[in-house]
Amino acid sequence: MLDSIQKFEDELGAFLEFAYNSSKAPDSAQRFNDTEKAAFDFMDRYLLNSEDLIAGDLEGPAQRILESFLQSKIR
Repeated sequence: MLDSIQKFEDELGAFLEFAYNSSKAPDSAQRFNDTEKAAFDFMDRYLLNSEDLIAGDLEGPAQRILESFLQSKIR
């Protein structure tokens, strides 16, 4: 299961970068908001396609990655 969580973390991090950089929003706050909404959709789809993960497995890693991503953009 740890491999599955690590894979999720890697894919979510890459998705966040892609979504943020693809956003057409005029300011960074709106771009982050759009990215966060897209991330929740990504996580829902990820869980639906996962055979061995449940939402509780991803809650902590997802929050940590989202917070880290936000911090990297406001520096």
